[in-house]
Amino acid sequence: MKSKVVLSAVVLCVAGMVLSIGAKAQEFQAREITPNIFAIETAEDSDEQAVIVSDKGMVVLNSFWSETTARRFKEGIVKELQRDDFLYLINMTERLDEFGGNAAYKDIPIISHKAFWDKYKGKDDEVTAEINDLVEMWRWKEGVARERLPSHEPGSEQALIEQRWINTCIKRAEELEAGFSLVLPTETYDDRKTIDLGNLTLELIWFGKAGYDGMTIIRIPELQLAIIPGFILHSHHLAPYPQSEFTILDVPRWIDILEEILEGENAVEHVLCGMNFSELLTRDHAHTHLHYIRQLWNAVTQAESEGKDLPEIHEQLSLDNEFSFVKEMQVYQENGDDWVRPQHHTHIRLFFLQHKNPASEILKDLEGKALIDAIAKISKLRTDGGDIYFEEASLNSLGYALLGREKINGAVAVFELNVEVFPESFNVYDSYAEALMKSGDTENAIVNYQKSLALNPDNTNARDMLETLEKQ
Repeated sequence: MKSKVVLSAVVLCVAGMVLSIGAKAQEFQAREITPNIFAIETAEDSDEQAVIVSDKGMVVLNSFWSETTARRFKEGIVKELQRDDFLYLINMTERLDEFGGNAAYKDIPIISHKAFWDKYKGKDDEVTAEINDLVEMWRWKEGVARERLPSHEPGSEQALIEQRWINTCIKRAEELEAGFSLVLPTETYDDRKTIDLGNLTLELIWFGKAGYDGMTIIRIPELQLAIIPGFILHSHHLAPYPQSEFTILDVPRWIDILEEILEGENAVEHVLCGMNFSELLTRDHAHTHLHYIRQLWNAVTQAESEGKDLPEIHEQLSLDNEFSFVKEMQVYQENGDDWVRPQHHTHIRLFFLQHKNPASEILKDLEGKALIDAIAKISKLRTDGGDIYFEEASLNSLGYALLGREKINGAVAVFELNVEVFPESFNVYDSYAEALMKSGDTENAIVNYQKSLALNPDNTNARDMLETLEKQ
């Protein structure tokens, strides 16, 4: 079932939803994180709502993925904190399932960085695509959690936590599929913004791009506390969440901001982070992540300037060599090598690519004739020794993204470029053959599956597809 996107500030609410909200309100509880910050939570799933309480009123941080859940939690806030003086809603993360519930707070100022407007204003197709991706992601996470569930002792705390996470994943996917009301922020800022709450001061600081998302940090001087989204600092991650696909990362800005927050004249004592701002870290703990980011950025930059290629840099900066200190970090101690090592590998790759001009980045927003023309220019630049960096994985991801949007001719052209650049890779021929097959060119699909199989006789996908195509 495809997601339905409604671009409107009108509150979408039906009687059944209202009854559901009222029926579940008594299940909320307020957990004090600091004397002025509370987490409103339920026992049935993994959702929490962070609320800052001040003399002037309450400030809500982010608004979930849907108006339904946001309204339910709003009632929970009123019930548990015994006040309804909502003052501001602050959107800290530029991601639809973090501010999709804005419509529940459309009667108060909604504040964010201006990047929210730049990314979503008038971008109906992009909104639809992101919602579809998020639904797919939450369905996938539900499946992974279901696979893990039997490994826990029935009735144990671990099993209950896993089941709550499954409930959360199901709810997020279903609500995103059911309908979406996009309400953009009403106030934006460029670099920094200060909000006076009487007894508290909120300093909004733009952290920059991390993955596909822009992030805002909040510093509260009176509490010597910084609130940092879990996509930036999280007990499960070394650094801002690593996306597998290349994207622009503001790493130098990350370092500058984190140095100010954790090392500067007005350095904080604690950092509130995690996906729902439920993890309270000491400055020393948070500083280990800054140290990692800074060391890795400097090391990758230096190695790249020395002309080393990515495999050489991976070897030099591995957890067994120059970055063995990672094994002393708490994130490694708690999550293990199998979880942390792939993250580190991805961070190295993405940091390396920040110094390059990837062909996939040039092509990623193009379609139709513009895409075909750009591929021809890039191919010529490659022949002429131009400043273009080709990476097999990112070009392959781009090709499949086009296939997923039924842009078959564009996908064929991208995969063809990948074959041209990486003629010794069995995988590029396999992908190219798949696109050719979908375009109806069975003859050339067979030729390229054969090439893939010749390079890798263990490629069972190519063998199976050849059997199917040759029968046809």
